Amino acid sequence: MTRSDQTIHIPVMLQEVVDALHVSEAGVYVDGTFGGGGYSRAILQRKTCEVHAIDRDNDAIKRAEDLKTEYPGCFEIRHGNFGDMDKLYPELLGRVNGIALDIGPSSFQLDETERGFSFRLDAPLDMRMDTSSGETAADVVNTYDPASLLRILFDYGEE
Repeated sequence: MTRSDQTIHIPVMLQEVVDALHVSEAGVYVDGTFGGGGYSRAILQRKTCEVHAIDRDNDAIKRAEDLKTEYPGCFEIRHGNFGDMDKLYPELLGRVNGIALDIGPSSFQLDETERGFSFRLDAPLDMRMDTSSGETAADVVNTYDPASLLRILFDYGEE
């Protein structure tokens, strides 16, 4: 069992975000970055409503099973990127009352050695949100030419 299976993650500003959504009875909400399910659970605990979640991480999809059981008919999750929300949930267009997004890697991803997000731990350099697709960070740094790496650092680096 990994650390993420044993730990409940509480998102930063959980109450503030859920308060800002003004959760209403029979409302429809999207948790675009499910992660550990903190926003989804907090929304579902407020009122009888629908929460439709999205996550790129297959481990997050597995963690969602408990909510499906606990809130039958009120919660569902689909694998994908929140940027494709309209394609993942076309039936919700024009019906959504609020959207919660917690951008960036989750504490689960940072803490699991095999995910390769942290330099603190000895692990392969992966750094993918969705481990089932795309190049790993190791692929990028070991196969891209120096000019391409410089462009990536210039365009996406913070410093």
